[in-house]
Amino acid sequence: MPLHRRIPKLLSLLALLAGSVLLYLAVFSVVQRPLTVGEVARQLDTRLQFAQQLRSPKLVIFAGSNGRYSHACMPLAQALALPCVNASIGVGIGLDFQLDAWLEQLHAGDLVYMPLEYGQHRSTRADMQAGLQNALLVHHWPGRLWALPPERIVRAWASFDVSFLIQGLAEMGLQAAGVSRRGGSIAHTPQGDARGHDRAAALPYAAFLRSARAEPTTIPAQSHALEVLGRFLDAAHARGVRVVGGMPTVPDTVPVAAADVDALRRFYARHGHGFLALPNLSRHPLGCFYDTLYHLVQECQQAHSAAVGQALPALLR
Repeated sequence: MPLHRRIPKLLSLLALLAGSVLLYLAVFSVVQRPLTVGEVARQLDTRLQFAQQLRSPKLVIFAGSNGRYSHACMPLAQALALPCVNASIGVGIGLDFQLDAWLEQLHAGDLVYMPLEYGQHRSTRADMQAGLQNALLVHHWPGRLWALPPERIVRAWASFDVSFLIQGLAEMGLQAAGVSRRGGSIAHTPQGDARGHDRAAALPYAAFLRSARAEPTTIPAQSHALEVLGRFLDAAHARGVRVVGGMPTVPDTVPVAAADVDALRRFYARHGHGFLALPNLSRHPLGCFYDTLYHLVQECQQAHSAAVGQALPALLR
């Protein structure tokens, strides 16, 4: 075909591609997931704003959802005589994204307690860049998004798919009808701890918990997550911030190898920080758990937090 005939077709193809991209951007600028992504954004904003009001030194509890269901600020704040914020939300959000957001709130003298879930230590780069943080960046924190490298910006915008579209339309419809998500029904203290998840509230999940399998507790020798965590620990050390690693709460039927405890202790020590392992390795009877094998009911949350609060001062000295 002569060149003068191919050029109009090529231009038409380019126009079609450009139109498709613009349509994609327009659709996913509007379609959001208010019951999931929106709830996470609200929780993170609330915690960051609360932390900004606290004087330093302060205590920050940081983990996945085990951090807010199984740990409570009040017993720890009383034991350490520090104001406290529970920065924990969930493991479905990239660890790097969360740590970057919280590093800005840390100042000399602050203390961070990190009972990260076991699986968080094994996260890959792909895991972290495929989480809900992409939608969070696009829909809730565009300023933070545009400060990232171009490749990361493209990856965030390219993360939307048909599944997100369907779920987004459904959530927007449910929100318009006045429906809220189950997790949103759990109250939180001003510090960010979950509350209201007592033994009575746990009854509907009892059968599920009896059949549920805990994830492996193995700590890898190397992983992208450990690299991200190591960079955060180094940055915290440079700011004069102390970090103490901890162990997430799991049922007492879950074996935790001494080698994995030692691996975590050595990892934190290499970066200039401490590590706390309670005598029970943060393991509790199954009856202490709420709706997953990482979430304690409120009574056990308070008792576990008191035990951590009793042990931390000696480690800090």
